[in-house]
Amino acid sequence: MIYEFAIEPDLVATWHDPRVAYPFVSQMGPGYPRVACAFPEAAWKNLVIGSLRELFPDGQSPRWQTAKRNIEVLLRHLHETGTTRTGKVRDGESWFVAVEREHAAYPFGGVLVKSSVARRPFLVVADQLGVEDFAAWTPAAPSVLRQPRELAEALAPLLRCATGLRFVDPYFDAADPTFRDPMREFLSAAQRRRDVNTLQVEIHCGMAHHELEQARRHAGRQLTELEFAEQKIQSCRTHLVPMLAAGVRLRTFVWASLVDRIHNRYILTKLGGVMLGTGLDRSPSGAGHTDDLTLLSKDQHDKRWKQYVGNPSDLRLITQSIISL
Repeated sequence: MIYEFAIEPDLVATWHDPRVAYPFVSQMGPGYPRVACAFPEAAWKNLVIGSLRELFPDGQSPRWQTAKRNIEVLLRHLHETGTTRTGKVRDGESWFVAVEREHAAYPFGGVLVKSSVARRPFLVVADQLGVEDFAAWTPAAPSVLRQPRELAEALAPLLRCATGLRFVDPYFDAADPTFRDPMREFLSAAQRRRDVNTLQVEIHCGMAHHELEQARRHAGRQLTELEFAEQKIQSCRTHLVPMLAAGVRLRTFVWASLVDRIHNRYILTKLGGVMLGTGLDRSPSGAGHTDDLTLLSKDQHDKRWKQYVGNPSDLRLITQSIISL
């Protein structure tokens, strides 16, 4: 759905010309199925600037100054809309060798390079894009079987690269295995990364009137909204915390009126968002039910991302919980 692309510094250096950059940059970031990754984080900017200097060996001309300003603006944009990864280009090795090693350990969605190198399924060659089809640049997006492993595999590229994950489902119930089983697979995929300390998980669920009434009948008394919401929070602690590695932060939110006002289910990140047409739960085993996972446009993503921050006008927060492992 959303794929992380390592980008060769030599290629980024040519993007000092906005006309050269546009075909690529315009197809990355929120609203698109690709995000740029600065790898290795500590050295990537210097590698890009070093490649740029090779294009302008005099280093003082007005053209160099313009190119450097353009690249600095571009790098800020890529940083704000993309990802970073720690790592290192070892002495005597090329960036490409380093990125191949990283990809073998923690796969990228693809690697975007300037010109043709050794053939690899994960490579996208910039000067051949449009002439040749690259599966990594335009991966297939079929309907997905609504079973835990299949859902997690389809969403894994996004789950692995985003540092903040917001799971939104008005009916989410961690005590229900139809929700818990997929969440176990989602969290497992999300934690297959180099540093789990960067990962923050949020669960946003709601309180339907019929759920509250059912809980009251079960308890034999008039549970308050807060009491029922705290039961949902405790259920997340009980069932989800054992799925998390040390260093992962879990936040759980229970909203009132969520079911009435917001029906759609989402996985939201700063990189972009995906709508799950049916929900975060699984269908009965063997049922063969499928779902369509839909990438949100930039405007849709911006609206939904902001909706679950602060005090939105259309939602009322009943309670929340923060757990740091």
